[in-house]
Amino acid sequence: MTKATPQLITALDVSTRKEAEALVERIDDNGVFFKIGYQLIYGDDGLGLAKALKAAGKKVFCDVKLLDIPNTVEKGVAGLVELGADIVTIHAEPHCMAAAKRAAEGSATKLMGVTVMTSLDDEDLKASGYAYGVRDLVERRAKQAAGEGIDGVICSAHEIELVKQASGGKLMAVTPGIRPTFSSSDDQKRIMTPTQAIEIGADHLVVGRPIYRANDPYAAAGAVNAEIAAANAIITSIRPADSADAERLKEIEDDAAMLFKQLGGAFTQLDYSAKSPAFYANAIGQNQIIWMAEVRGEPVGFLRAKPVDDVLYCAEISVLRQHQGKRIGERLIAHFVDFARANEFAGAAGVTYEHVPWNGPYYLRLGFNLLPGDQIGPELAQIMSSEVETVLSKAGNRIVFGKRF
Repeated sequence: MTKATPQLITALDVSTRKEAEALVERIDDNGVFFKIGYQLIYGDDGLGLAKALKAAGKKVFCDVKLLDIPNTVEKGVAGLVELGADIVTIHAEPHCMAAAKRAAEGSATKLMGVTVMTSLDDEDLKASGYAYGVRDLVERRAKQAAGEGIDGVICSAHEIELVKQASGGKLMAVTPGIRPTFSSSDDQKRIMTPTQAIEIGADHLVVGRPIYRANDPYAAAGAVNAEIAAANAIITSIRPADSADAERLKEIEDDAAMLFKQLGGAFTQLDYSAKSPAFYANAIGQNQIIWMAEVRGEPVGFLRAKPVDDVLYCAEISVLRQHQGKRIGERLIAHFVDFARANEFAGAAGVTYEHVPWNGPYYLRLGFNLLPGDQIGPELAQIMSSEVETVLSKAGNRIVFGKRF
């Protein structure tokens, strides 16, 4: 299984679609998220490449930096939403962000506002007529972005903590100007290594020249992935939840459930508000096990488990959308399985959607199997025939996944 993370966005800053496709092929499974910018969009078939990458199961960042009258921005973003872009950039001007937000409402496309280019410093801004230095302008635009309700901003790693503080932690930080230790700084003035950026709160890292100019782009991308994974391991921890976490558990579940709504169809008809803080407090009181995942001390995900038949049953797992793609769910599941083994359960199991990418296929990639009927005990069979499962199955086929020890 590849260890590529969507936190790494590889910039396809080359001249032709043919070159970009060759680079994607060389990076192979060390890359899952790619940035397409001006050079390909205006110089060649960048949008066609974006469609092809989406069809191949990759994620696409359309770095178009839209800035125009509201109607034009809204139509431009709507076109990229229709294409399936995972991230679209606009300038972090209030009117521009508001127009983009209208176009992306209800879609899975995330909007990122450009604060200050990483190639600029205070003197550059002064020469351009700005009354603000870099940090003051980034702070102002971060507050405006949070107010407009977009997903995040593009900022230097040096401004990540400022962005998180100014937005009350609401904004994702997508960070260009990342230079691994094996590369030069080129024309970037406000740079950091992947480890440094992840440790202070970067959600995605944009890396271009250190990968596409490398003699071995596959190895270069692999090195960045490994550095990101190591940094995430340092800042992520798992602890038992208690009744004081009930409100936060509800918030995490509500946020994560929005992904299902974005699938459309019958998923939009499901009631995702059924679990209340009292539900989680009662679950803890009834000796259900809830593990909370924290990033830099902030609760961002959880897994709820309980004994069923002779196995430990995963009743629920949720991670805030802002923190998905950081292997937090994978760490929670590994903790769940290790606990089941250590406490002499006969296995670990759960019920999930067969075809939703982050459900059935995800658990199979993590080494679980589809459990046949003769391996499903009476209590688990009762869960499968419950009213809750009957309602959930209206949106898609439900399966039992698991592994026997």
